[in-house]
Amino acid sequence: MRRASVRPLVVAGVYGTRTRLLVEAEVARRGWAVALSPGEASLVVVCGVPGEELAEAIRVVWEGVVSPRAFVELPSEATPEVVAGALDGAVVALGDEPGQRRDAAGRQSRSWPQEPTDRGGMDHSGMDHGGMHGDMGAGGHEHHMGSPGGVAMAERGPDRDGLKLDRLHVPLGPVLVDWPSGLVVETVLQGDVIQRATVRVVGGVAGGVSFWDEPWVAASEGRAAVTRGEAERRRAASHLDSLGRLLAVAGWPSAALHARWLRDRTLAQDSRADLSRDHARFARRVRRSRILAWMLRDVGLSMGLGEEPDAEDAVRPRAGPDAGAVVSPEGDVLGRLRWWLDRTGAALDALDDPTPLVGDDGPRGPVGERSSVAALDVLPRLLDGAELAAARLIVAGLDPDLDQLPREAFHG
Repeated sequence: MRRASVRPLVVAGVYGTRTRLLVEAEVARRGWAVALSPGEASLVVVCGVPGEELAEAIRVVWEGVVSPRAFVELPSEATPEVVAGALDGAVVALGDEPGQRRDAAGRQSRSWPQEPTDRGGMDHSGMDHGGMHGDMGAGGHEHHMGSPGGVAMAERGPDRDGLKLDRLHVPLGPVLVDWPSGLVVETVLQGDVIQRATVRVVGGVAGGVSFWDEPWVAASEGRAAVTRGEAERRRAASHLDSLGRLLAVAGWPSAALHARWLRDRTLAQDSRADLSRDHARFARRVRRSRILAWMLRDVGLSMGLGEEPDAEDAVRPRAGPDAGAVVSPEGDVLGRLRWWLDRTGAALDALDDPTPLVGDDGPRGPVGERSSVAALDVLPRLLDGAELAAARLIVAGLDPDLDQLPREAFHG
């Protein structure tokens, strides 16, 4: 146990982005490999305060972590020193043989319920299958045979070719690696194709400000004198965070690590010249990858939903009554990745700009319009007809900031 490797699984609660970034930077500094699933994890780190439903999903994920294991909770206002101390404590806990044996014995003594409860039978995504219901169709009901182990059995339904195929209800989230914590995408699958998707957000109560939007909110409310350079530093870090998530989901861990290394250096106030030079090298590497371009091209693309937008609207969901209703050929995941690269480079070039910040155009669009709401509005359309394997890429390509949302249940 003293020699067991530390593999953290990091979950961000409500307004936990700042703490998540501190944890990820400290984990990278220590050279720890991040767990890709609860089965790989030895440490679960919760950043910020999760709401009731997200906390329940975290509990289920924690039950799937094998011994030796450790659990750490960090507040939204945690400092780097607090984060480092908590991780040091986790290392000590992992090597505590008597404590780990007591934890393992306690788990073994708990008998598994004979019948699934309302919260039982969750899959790797941490969401309950047993509580999901079949598509009722036009006022009718689907009859099905129970939920063995809490997982809903397949039902029959017509596919797009008019055939009767098995229909499965598979929720994604709210706890997955490289996934917006608190986002739940409930899908109806036939084969590996998503026939229907609905979106909701679980978490907590509104009242805070998104970490990525802080400079623009502070400037608009007159609470602080914010320069354009300070805001562009936050913008660049936000886009690098999104790039790291997308590249990790795409299966390119070294590039994801590079993006996060640049993100951490940006937040640590590295110089404009060094960051611009290293980002240019990183961007060339990503742009030249033919495999990545082949993987992301036409993914998350919705055609024939309206007039052609301009290039910038194509890669960022628009706010308004029909937000996200138009996605052009430039609006696939590849286009969004290239847009992030371009905007990051432009932001880094402006790090030394001392002029006062004007406007509210944050990393995800106008801060006052809560642009991530538009991203979630368009998400079901982008998932319709997509293969399940592409769903994670589509979500990562939008990367909504859930701290922009009113944290009452969002449905779309």
